[in-house]
Amino acid sequence: MKPSLQQPQEDAKKRILDAAVKLFAKKGYDGTRVNEIAEAANVTKGLIYYYFKSKEEILDCLLHLLLEDFTALAMEFVRNNIIPMIKSGELDIEPDRLHFSNEEAIMGFLRNTYGYFEEALDFALKNRDILRILMLESLKDGKYRRNIFQALHLLKGEEENPVYKTLAEVDRDFTYSDDLVCIRFFFSLVPLVSFAIYYDDFQKLNILSGEELRASFLRSSQFVLNAMVSGRDILLPKKEVES
Repeated sequence: MKPSLQQPQEDAKKRILDAAVKLFAKKGYDGTRVNEIAEAANVTKGLIYYYFKSKEEILDCLLHLLLEDFTALAMEFVRNNIIPMIKSGELDIEPDRLHFSNEEAIMGFLRNTYGYFEEALDFALKNRDILRILMLESLKDGKYRRNIFQALHLLKGEEENPVYKTLAEVDRDFTYSDDLVCIRFFFSLVPLVSFAIYYDDFQKLNILSGEELRASFLRSSQFVLNAMVSGRDILLPKKEVES
């Protein structure tokens, strides 16, 4: 069965992906059958196999789209905030710190960073069902135990990392130390994902409302970032060289 128009194609594929997310989240990836996805998406099983070779490829597509959207979010922040500050001389990236020309520059950067982190948090919350699925699969001894770390390409100083490549072209001093990669993964990305995954369960305990919980997490994140500020610098973790 081959769709003839582009719009119906896109709509059908989106329905398949949306249905897969809901069923994977409810029944688990292993417990969901392709014919259940077809029924929930109101398409034929054959149409699913037109778009995807297997159920595994559906999950692959979900992971790819998630990483693609998150990369676009990070790149938007870099292009709209960091690069203009470097070009204007307000920001200089040094091996162990971000150095700002004046107090106004560092305060502006912090405000923009708070805004970016809020966008990243809302992105994670919006995609929390997918994140739950991927986290569960990553804990198994299989393909997704490795693939979940594809997100690391956004944290490392490598050519395939568009964030690193873009910044390095503007400021050659920019680099990712091993310590910085570690802190960004375990103290930034993992907490963000964990928060989104447990967001609904935490609310069920009737400790905080969803909005209160979100606000509390954002305040905690700002506190962590502020702890890295020293004068006009944001200090970056860097391995000490033994003398």
